[in-house]
Amino acid sequence: MKIVGDLHGQAMAFMRGSSRAAAPNSARAEGRSIGNRLRAWLGARDEGQALVEFAVVLPMLLVVTTGVLIFGIYELQILSLLEGVEDAGRVLAVSAGETLDPCTTAATTMKNSATLLNPANLSYTIVLNNNVSTDTLSGNTSTGPFCSSSSTTTGAAGYLVSGGSVTVTGTFNACSLKIFRTNYSPGTCSISESITEVVQ
Repeated sequence: MKIVGDLHGQAMAFMRGSSRAAAPNSARAEGRSIGNRLRAWLGARDEGQALVEFAVVLPMLLVVTTGVLIFGIYELQILSLLEGVEDAGRVLAVSAGETLDPCTTAATTMKNSATLLNPANLSYTIVLNNNVSTDTLSGNTSTGPFCSSSSTTTGAAGYLVSGGSVTVTGTFNACSLKIFRTNYSPGTCSISESITEVVQ
């Protein structure tokens, strides 16, 4: 009986000791778990830093991208107007004796060539045969000397003679260089292109 009692006492003592030992280990395990979480959180700060950097850089990136697009559109408008003016000059240069209204011929050619520009914002100046006649066209309506002639040898058409010259100037008044409410063009944005051709 005494042996059984001793065994029982030793078993109880062992169990008490193991439970006491288990408590600090579980605390240590929990401490490691919190430490691991803290280290993981601190290690994740690189991702947060990248997000902050992106938030700082994004406005500058948007300004640069928008500026490139606005200036690109502005350059396209210049090229479109230049193409329209050149085509109008070439058409008039070969139209001596073939048109009764050089102004309308030039305006129609320019409108068909400068497809990127709104015709309502285009104005034209046509100088025939070295300033002998100046006809100004706004859209398709002549606002200067009347451009239509009754024959190819009278009026404005009569100034369109072989060996003379024709100067076509086109102006576009609706361009814009405004980026985020800041206008980078002084006053009203206006593009003007001109060409002089020898009449054939």
